[in-house]
Parts: sequence; C-alpha cells; structure tokens
Amino acid sequence: CDCGTGAEGDCVPGDDTNGGTDPLFPRQTIANAESRFGTLAVNDTVALCKGGAFDAAGDFRIGSNRCGAGVACNDLREYTPTTFAGTAKPIVNNGSGGVPLFFFQGTGGVRLLNLALHGTPTSGNQAFFFYRGAHDVTLCNLDMDSFHLAVYNESNAGNNSNNKVTGNLVTNSAAMGYLGGGTNDDVSYNYWDSNGSSTVFDHTLYFASSTELLNMRVVGNYVRGQYGSTCLGAPIVAHMAVDGLLVKDNVVDIDPSAVTGGCWGMGFNNFTNAPEPMYHRHAVFSGNTIRNGGNLALTVTGCPDCVIENNLIIHETAMEATGIAVASGPARASSGDDVNTRNVIRNNTIWYGPSASDSGIGIVVGTEGTGHIIANNSVTYSGTATGSNGPFRCFDYPLALSSYAFIDNNHCEVAASSSWVAGQGTLADWQAASGFDMQSFAGSPQFTAAGTDFTPGVGSPLVGTGSA
Repeated sequence: CDCGTGAEGDCVPGDDTNGGTDPLFPRQTIANAESRFGTLAVNDTVALCKGGAFDAAGDFRIGSNRCGAGVACNDLREYTPTTFAGTAKPIVNNGSGGVPLFFFQGTGGVRLLNLALHGTPTSGNQAFFFYRGAHDVTLCNLDMDSFHLAVYNESNAGNNSNNKVTGNLVTNSAAMGYLGGGTNDDVSYNYWDSNGSSTVFDHTLYFASSTELLNMRVVGNYVRGQYGSTCLGAPIVAHMAVDGLLVKDNVVDIDPSAVTGGCWGMGFNNFTNAPEPMYHRHAVFSGNTIRNGGNLALTVTGCPDCVIENNLIIHETAMEATGIAVASGPARASSGDDVNTRNVIRNNTIWYGPSASDSGIGIVVGTEGTGHIIANNSVTYSGTATGSNGPFRCFDYPLALSSYAFIDNNHCEVAASSSWVAGQGTLADWQAASGFDMQSFAGSPQFTAAGTDFTPGVGSPLVGTGSA
C-alpha cells in the first residue's frame, strides 16, 4: 500500500520491511510488488490497497511460465485496507517517456484485475506490451487513461496467444487504444472513449499482424469518439491474416459534427503496402452498430465465405456515404491475399437520416468473387435531396450477374431521386434486366422510432417477408 499521486487523503502507506501477508502490515512500493512475482506459487496473489496510489518507473515484468499452457494462475489485483477507509481502485502511475508499464515477453499466466492505470501521452508510453510469445494474460475491469498506446499486442516477432482484454475502460489514448493481435485472443466488452488521434494512421482498435493468427474474438466493444476533434481513419480497422474471426455486437459511435470524408467506420481490409498476405477466413461480422461511420461505414476484403449479418448502420450527416462495401478492394495476387468470394450479406439495416443530402450507396457487392448472396436487407434514405452526386443507389452490383447466387427479399425506401441498383433505374427495371429481387419491395419500413429504435412496428412490411 502506497500513497502516491492520486491516493485518497487518508491513505496510510505500508513498509517494504513488513511481511506483507496481513492487511494491517502491508508492504509499500510497486517495485516490491513486482519482485513478489518472482517467488509466487501457483494461485498466489499480489494485492494493492484500494484508495492507494503507486508511482512507477514502468517496465514491470510480472509474467512467468509456471502456470502451464492456457492458464492464468497468478493475480495482481485490489484488496480492502484495514489501516484506512480506502474504496477507489488502486492507481498505478506509469513513468514518463517511451516505456510500457507492464511488459510480457514470452511469459504470462497473470490476471490483472480492478486497477486504475495512468500514463502519459508521450510517444511509446504504454499500459501493456505483449511481445515474442506473451500468453495467457487477462486484463479485466481496468481503467487505462492517458497512455500513448494502451495495449500493444505485438505478434509479428513470435505469436502471442490466449490474451484476453475484457470489461475495461480505456480513455484518452493519444495514438491508439489497442494495436496488434494474437491467436485465441479476445477483445470483448470494453468501453473505449476518446482514443485514436485525428490522423489517418491512428485508430481506437487496430488489429494487425504479419503472421497468421487463429481464432480471434472482437465482441461487445463500445467505441466512442476519438482523441482529436475529428474522425480521420477508421475507429476499428484490421490489416492482418486471420483464420477464424468473430466481430460481433460492437458499437462505433461518432458525433455527426466530428465526421469527415476521411472517416471510415469499421474496415477489415488489405489497404496497406505491406508484402505479407492479408485475409479473413471463416469470418463473421454480426450485430454491429456503426453510427456516423463517415465515407464507408463497414468494409471487408479478403474474406472468403464471409458472413455479414444483422448489422445496423446509421448516417446522420449530409455527406455522401456508403453503408456496406464488399469487397472494398481487390486481392493482391503478389501478396497472396484471399479473394473475396461466396459472401453472404443478410439481415442488415442501413438508415440515412433526414439530414442526408449528398447521395450514397446502401450496399455494394463487387470487385471480385462469385456465389455472393444478398438477402433480407433494409435500406432507407430519408433525405429529400442528393446534391450533385446523382441519385441515391440502394444497391450496387458491378460484377457479371453470374457472380451472384441469390439476390432477393430486400427492401429500399428513398425520399429523393434514386435507383434501386446503380445504373438500373427502378426495382421493376432491375427485375426485368436481372431476374433478381423478385420478392423485394419498396415503401416505408415503419420502424418503431427511426433513428433510435429500428424494430419493425405493427404492420411493417418488413415483418414476415424475409427469405430463409
């Protein structure tokens, strides 16, 4: 127990000469706490006092290989002091400069729970650095504030694995909230607020690796705003090779006033000059909400047999925008990217609010591949004008018709000039030209409260008209 910067006023420090096994006689410094990890047995815990604060030099190495593969058997967490009435999460203040607070290199087996970690936004200042086989580290219910990069999971030099970042609050990261990835990694149910600067290369969540990763989960994250004043780049982006990817129930929430033409929502793509192959095999993008994702709300490339379903995309700005773009770029044969083929795009809702005035495209499925399925999607453009960019296009299918296996049971309603499919005019025109969308329809979707509640209301034409 220590009483550094940010400690509660009645904090009582311990003493490193104490035994440290009784809350009446705690040890004191965070450096001594780090040293305890060298002598721990399996299932031992090092605990920091609630209400206390620890001023650190950083570069703490508390991992080991004592736990066995796939197991975290030691904890760094909080305890309730008896020497004063401490209640707040223990604070650990990182040293200034380019230093990580906690560094795992080829080690792990630790859970870090219920702590408040404070950094500085100077380049290289990190809460966590996972490197060269870091494994089995769980970060849970941590507050990570004002780092340059909160979690750096660097798999390129040796595959990191089984690391879990869940239930944390990450705020004010000057560059990025999370960078990297690992096999069997889980980034779930975190609240990310004001991370990723207003530059195209910084993001709240940036999943990347030059070696193939397996079975990554990105689930239930809430991404709010950005570190700078405007959204540039993609709040959630990936440039990686991964087999087994679940991106589910995440929310990207950007204020309309912060959106620019350089804002890209959620992009899992190969838009990089890196020579390594990039792909998303056996990937599912399901139940995500993207509010004001900018130019392209949801883009995916290199995704064979990709499932994109049940996503909600909301545009509240005047700018031209595309809801879903698959693929947004071609596979790079020289790099060994996978071709975007046999994609299933179903049950998605895309809504442009009454401020829309500069056209756009609801869903575009093109560039490459065959066997694509587009079904049960609803697109609404509520604006009454489309500016100088021509009519709003509900859908765009630039490939040969033989590239599409099934297109039907879709919906679109547009209050301004529009075409059902780009270059094809009305729904009837498209039906006659293609033979697709024979069960599709236009008209008001009758949402319960468009803009906030997109469940179909009583009598909505969306009810009972989808295809199994």
